[in-house]
Amino acid sequence: MIGEKIRSIRKSKNLTIVELSEQIDVTSGYISQIERDLISPSLSVLKRLSEALEVPLSALFLEEADEKVVRIQEGERTKVKPGNANVEFEFITPVLEKSDRNLGLEAFLFKVNPKTWVSKSTVVHNAKECIYVIKGKLDCHVGDKVYTVSKGDSICVPENNGHMIFNSYDEETEALCILSPAVH
Repeated sequence: MIGEKIRSIRKSKNLTIVELSEQIDVTSGYISQIERDLISPSLSVLKRLSEALEVPLSALFLEEADEKVVRIQEGERTKVKPGNANVEFEFITPVLEKSDRNLGLEAFLFKVNPKTWVSKSTVVHNAKECIYVIKGKLDCHVGDKVYTVSKGDSICVPENNGHMIFNSYDEETEALCILSPAVH
């Protein structure tokens, strides 16, 4: 509720009810009633509250997210080397359960040695794939076309388009891949 949100923001700013009420020119009892959701404040009071709490007015109406925030530290990333791949995928997003895959996306880092294909066979999946090259260059073979993707460039391959990725160059290439929806 809006009262709980106001209380939470007020406390995070280390403000007392009295201090907040003085800032917006209402009684402390009024603030207390708002925070306990006993009354609904007017729009003008909500505007003054958002200014005093230094948050956008819309922040007072936001619902708490159902999903939990997930932080994955560098040393805790899941690493996977699929049987048909010549590279290891280092996931920077949580690896989803099979039932949740179509709801989310997945992102992973990978490195490709010089003169090496990412996969031993053509990759086809029901996901949009975006690859961003962090270091080096890659050749992305889609159908009968070859797209060279250099450092700082990206390529997006629509779902169900067979493709293969090759590092035809003399240095290791590092890239970030994002798939939506998740497939691994």
